[in-house]
Amino acid sequence: MARTFCLLVLFALCRLGSAEAAISVTDARGEPVTLEAPATRIVALAPHAVELLYAVGAGEALSGVIAGSDYPPAAQALPRVGSYQGISLEAILSRRPDLVVSWLSGTPHAVTARLRGLGIPVYASEPRHLSDIPEELRELGRLTGHADRGEARAERFAARLAELRQHFARPPRVFYQVASAPLTTLGDGQIITQVIRACGGQPLFADSPVLVPQVSREALLAARPTVILAAGDDDAWQAAWQRWTTLPAVRDGHLYTLDPDEISRPGPRLLEGMAQVCRVLAEAATAQ
Repeated sequence: MARTFCLLVLFALCRLGSAEAAISVTDARGEPVTLEAPATRIVALAPHAVELLYAVGAGEALSGVIAGSDYPPAAQALPRVGSYQGISLEAILSRRPDLVVSWLSGTPHAVTARLRGLGIPVYASEPRHLSDIPEELRELGRLTGHADRGEARAERFAARLAELRQHFARPPRVFYQVASAPLTTLGDGQIITQVIRACGGQPLFADSPVLVPQVSREALLAARPTVILAAGDDDAWQAAWQRWTTLPAVRDGHLYTLDPDEISRPGPRLLEGMAQVCRVLAEAATAQ
């Protein structure tokens, strides 16, 4: 009887230890993701997720990434499991992942559903708010055994974000150009729109019910932007605006090109893109 009791106690203690060792976080779906131990073989299905994982010190655990994952430079040598044109389930499985980091709005649902059905943990990443980035740094740090590094990077991000925030009595009216034909911009559900607000600007057409609204020439003329921003590798896009001389942004020369990776990837480097936005909005506000 005494031996049986001791075995039961030992079993209970082992179960307790195992429960305490488990790691659980909540992903962008609002669902729990639980690992029995830190992930050591990770497949990341979005370039921003790759950057987040390297930031928390989990770069060496990456065994597969999606095409376009080019930062930091070490990521360029990692095996590819697909692209935005298609993701290979077989390629993912060949990497034997114990964690897959997907992009909630970018990874096909059929792929993530199949992975979960096979028992592979999938953490859905979707930083749509500036505050989501430090939270995901913390969560990915915990899932990969780098909780301290994740927390440190999250605190550093939040502190720098607070430093960059600015306010103007007369906020510059900002038009962010996504494409020129048709002319499109970003709605309120996009993180770039939040960057513009945090930098003290008024993002035009942010109240649109769609994420990427089309804008007519008449609507833009009526909105009278004082700053026009676009992401690109060069300033070639600015030439098409030069005939719109009635727009304050064109008249005053407030057209600015942003680094596409820094401003569009919701990771640590977003602060570099934000610093540029804040700088040009401060210049525009001073000139008003």
